[in-house]
Amino acid sequence: MSKADDLTAWRYFLAFAKTGSLTAAAKMLDLEVSAVSRGIAGLERALGCELIRHNTRPLALTDAGDVAVKRMETILRAHDSLVETLMNTNRRLEGNIRLSSAPGFAARRLTPILQKFRSEHPDITVEILGGLREADVQKGLCDIATLTGEPTLPGLVYMSRGRNVYLPVASPSYILRHGLPVRPEELKNHTGYVYTGPVRPETREIVRGEERAQVHYGTAIRSTDVLAVRQAVLDGTGVAVDLPLVQIVEDLAAGRMVPILPGWFRPPIECYNVTSRAAWHKKRIRIFFEWYSRELQQLFKSYEAAASRIVGLPPEEAPMDRQCILRT
Repeated sequence: MSKADDLTAWRYFLAFAKTGSLTAAAKMLDLEVSAVSRGIAGLERALGCELIRHNTRPLALTDAGDVAVKRMETILRAHDSLVETLMNTNRRLEGNIRLSSAPGFAARRLTPILQKFRSEHPDITVEILGGLREADVQKGLCDIATLTGEPTLPGLVYMSRGRNVYLPVASPSYILRHGLPVRPEELKNHTGYVYTGPVRPETREIVRGEERAQVHYGTAIRSTDVLAVRQAVLDGTGVAVDLPLVQIVEDLAAGRMVPILPGWFRPPIECYNVTSRAAWHKKRIRIFFEWYSRELQQLFKSYEAAASRIVGLPPEEAPMDRQCILRT
């Protein structure tokens, strides 16, 4: 068989095209770099042309390589879809799913959800990754990721997970010592914890109806770990204006945290589960993707119902159909 007909060699080449380096491609494929390099070299010899400019740093695709990527992605997706269909027609779903979730959510909430899915599909395993972005999904570095905000890169399939609501809170002990901030300008008299992680941009502004106000603390302490911010607020060492409801709903119910800045919020953000069109062809991905999205919608709806008995929540700006599966 000619190397030009070797689908494995083409997969090596496409992995390089997606990741931009032989090292990253080998890591993605769980192979040695030498194996990927040999596979692509054999492909080039069989074709009689270079797909990669080997004399440049960093390596880049040739014009022939650009053409090959566009055509072979379609061919390999069709091949994978055919194989998946034939193999899954008369057997239970099985295989691995690489799932990326916000680290804070993964640490405190994700395991019971995955155990529920596993009880229905015991032959599917889920590997948890942390905080990957839509570009990583597009490149195939994970199968499904939860993103804060709507994806924009091409080639993605996505569905709402429900909105993230953010609340301004402090502990009762902090309020007793330092008083309750009622207006945003009063934050200059307080120590504030600021989330600066990769999941969403730093909160610089909060709103109440048509009013907008900048967030300025007397002392600001920044952290990329939302759970560390939560713990600092519970310990009574400062306030936060944007702790996610998912992380503090039990704290509110138990009185360990109390709302501050009545009526002021960081605007909620709709979150989405995202997969690539290539991964969407796999039946186990589709089954888990839709199940997981609807499970999270119900979960986040329950958080809002519980919190609404304690504090007013920002209204939905416009009704949306969260059951739709969308594509970029």
